[in-house]
Amino acid sequence: MSHPQASPQQKRLDAIRNRVALAAKDWGVTASDTFCLTAGQGEIIATFEKTAGFDDCELICHAPDDLRWLLSAYDALVRRYRELTRGMARPGPQQRQPNKDYAAECAMKCAEPAFKKFLEECHGLARPLTDDRVAIKVRSILNIRSRAELNDDAAAAARWHDLRSAFDAWRRQG
Repeated sequence: MSHPQASPQQKRLDAIRNRVALAAKDWGVTASDTFCLTAGQGEIIATFEKTAGFDDCELICHAPDDLRWLLSAYDALVRRYRELTRGMARPGPQQRQPNKDYAAECAMKCAEPAFKKFLEECHGLARPLTDDRVAIKVRSILNIRSRAELNDDAAAAARWHDLRSAFDAWRRQG
């Protein structure tokens, strides 16, 4: 299965990481007639007039270290989240909601234009995007002969859940 493109939020986070990585590590402030923000070997990055508010100057002066700290904290939270969710069991047949009709859910999803577009972009569904082509493609992706298997086979239901989750993630990016 091909991976969807990065979301706008992920692209922005990657750009922030890149800017922080390329920026000088040593920042400081000098003062004379104006306050100067310096980086690296003392190169002046910005000057602040005496009329500039102290709080605004503080925000700018501490931005590089604050960004590094925030990125580090974010990475630690992501690692912790992944550790906690890694051990979670996949829903088995005994954990499934009783009487959940995955076959009907799949049939309804297959009729949605957005789901058809998802299958075209991410799974190579050929045009025209007809209901029959979608049904055949979904059965192929899920390795089933009939959508009815989604209600009887826990592994098939889990594969359907994964496909539906991938579609939901794809839709959030669009």
